[in-house]
Amino acid sequence: MMSDILNNLYWIANGFFFTYGIALISIYFFGMILSNRAVKRNKRRATFLNVNDIVSATDIPSVTLVAPAFNEGLTIVENVKSLLSIQYPFYELIIVNDGSTDNSMELLIQKYDLEPHDSTFITQPIPTATVNRIYKSKKAQYKQLTVIDKNNGGRADALNAGINFAATELVLCTDADCIIEQDALLKMVRPYLEEGEQEIIACGGAIGIANDSVIQNGILKQLRLPKDLVPTIQVVEYIRAFLIGRMGWGEINGLMLVSGAFGMYPRTRMIEVGGFNAKTVGEDLELCIRLRVHMENLKKPYKVVYVPETLCWTEAPPDYNIFIKQRDRWARGLWETIKLHKYLFFNPKYRKMGFFFFPYWCFFEFGAPIVEFLGIICIILFGILGLINWTTALLLFFAVYLMGCIFSTISIFLYIKNFRHYNRAKEVIELLLAAYLEPFVFHPVLVYGQMKGYYKKIFKIKSGWGVMTRKGFNTTEN
Repeated sequence: MMSDILNNLYWIANGFFFTYGIALISIYFFGMILSNRAVKRNKRRATFLNVNDIVSATDIPSVTLVAPAFNEGLTIVENVKSLLSIQYPFYELIIVNDGSTDNSMELLIQKYDLEPHDSTFITQPIPTATVNRIYKSKKAQYKQLTVIDKNNGGRADALNAGINFAATELVLCTDADCIIEQDALLKMVRPYLEEGEQEIIACGGAIGIANDSVIQNGILKQLRLPKDLVPTIQVVEYIRAFLIGRMGWGEINGLMLVSGAFGMYPRTRMIEVGGFNAKTVGEDLELCIRLRVHMENLKKPYKVVYVPETLCWTEAPPDYNIFIKQRDRWARGLWETIKLHKYLFFNPKYRKMGFFFFPYWCFFEFGAPIVEFLGIICIILFGILGLINWTTALLLFFAVYLMGCIFSTISIFLYIKNFRHYNRAKEVIELLLAAYLEPFVFHPVLVYGQMKGYYKKIFKIKSGWGVMTRKGFNTTEN
């Protein structure tokens, strides 16, 4: 009797994992087809409206860059220099010092000759932690720079403070530790200039990893692959996620996430929904979903778009310890967002978002690490009971591994072909090797980090952003 029950459980588990795997592979396959189509369309659009046309125009939207900073003393001067070097006729830069306890504020005051600025008559529609002072530079060359010094309230709270003080049509939210391409804003506003009946409520751009690359005067001068394996595998992960994931979903207007490190939004819509949610560590995902819900409730056509060029460079976690903290936080943010917006699940009121896009996030983005964890438990349990045909299991594992390698390989070559990064033979080989090692030395750590985040949510263990120790960029000056 007991053996029959175990056999039935074994075949039920087999059926479930097989069906889940086929569904996930099918989604990746169609995502690849859609992303390839989207990349081609983006290249055609760029020929009709290139950056030279935009930079010479007089009727383009004004933009404010908002960059929160917390204990970024190691890179703050270089990164602000990068943000000030952006090519765009009408933009302001707001750096929000979110209660740093290091020398970030002192470095900014000294380097950019800042002085207190009267902000008595500036309204603050989104509640935030107390703003202590507003600083502007005495030097004309830094006239577009504003620094907000406020009490610590977290990244979302700092972004909201910047949005409050912005006075432009569009707001681009980034991080002070990011290096942004000089023509990034010109490319990011292109979708807004092409806007038709569907209002663009969010626009994201690809993010690249700049560990061990050369930064000169705040500008990425030489892109190099990271020296260490962990960040190199993250390069592959980012290429695959942004190119196949974001581009594919963007093609069917199914984007539910614009990366918090580089996302552009209409300021009026941000104010209407109350800005970023400071009560979740997944504020970027939560905001994008809330904006979509807002437009659905208004019954207005809208679109979330994605620009495939890598326009923003960041420092990825250089080792497993910091990487686990990051993915732990991302998992908790996803958990919190799914819980906040659970009313969307198969809700006909929200059309495709309720029936397809949100359930996908529940089943595959949220559910994948749980399914993998359960899979490991089942392998151990059924292996001990002698129910597993190891020859079949190994063949299945090899097939799944090969499929993952194929997806990664296609992503790498599609990226190199269209964007001309990492096109030296040595770099291509290193990326491919990293992709083929990923399932063995990286993915198990990823699942561990995600499950650690879920564990904290299940047992109500309080945890914030965590300390993300950075090495800093390889910088030089003229």
